[in-house]
Amino acid sequence: MTGSGAWSLGPGAFAPEFRALVAALDRGERPRVAGPVPGAFAFAMLAPDAAAELLAEIDRRAEAAARRGQTAAAPNSMHLFGAQLGPLGFDPWLRELCERWVAPLARALLPEFAGAPLDRHHGYLVDYARHRDQDLGFHVDDSEVTLNLCLGEDFDGAELNFLGVRCEAHRDGPVLAGETAEYLHRPGAAVLHAGAHRHRVEPIRRGRRRNLILWCQSAALRADGPPERPCAPWCGAWTAAATG
Repeated sequence: MTGSGAWSLGPGAFAPEFRALVAALDRGERPRVAGPVPGAFAFAMLAPDAAAELLAEIDRRAEAAARRGQTAAAPNSMHLFGAQLGPLGFDPWLRELCERWVAPLARALLPEFAGAPLDRHHGYLVDYARHRDQDLGFHVDDSEVTLNLCLGEDFDGAELNFLGVRCEAHRDGPVLAGETAEYLHRPGAAVLHAGAHRHRVEPIRRGRRRNLILWCQSAALRADGPPERPCAPWCGAWTAAATG
């Protein structure tokens, strides 16, 4: 399970709750899973020791790359700390995670965003601590569906706040009543949400929070560039107009 090549988690790494979700999918049932807010779903995904093992492997590979003089690529334009996981050799596993596990779950829970195959991905590690990234402002993800999996370590704060799902035209619109919810991370637990779900990360107060973020994308939807979907019933602004 170590080394610079392919890496995977053993079958016992997944938490019982996640295995139950997958079993429901295999039976053709809609998984029963709650969320902090409509359009976001939270569940235990990895056993805590498996989350720690994955984090240790990421660190081991990053340290080995640094010894070779390779600078870790920043996760994206929003984060200064953490690392892209593809250059560390995790792409085969991330592809399996996206296509084998996340995509079927997203089709069942977020069909508006996962109707086309989720066959592209961008995976990275974020790192929140006092002397690292401390918070993250209001934004949406460059994904159809995002998996946010906490790997550790020990922390207070850095809560994930959801602020409503929006189309491109209404991305900067006001937050409406009932759209906000705070999600508290814990190691091994994950939240699945649409990339169009606006969110931010509150300031970290103590310790260090490190999460694996997987942006799952559809090549079909992005064939002509980033998707620019018209306003649709999943957009909070559409709902507000229809009921106002």
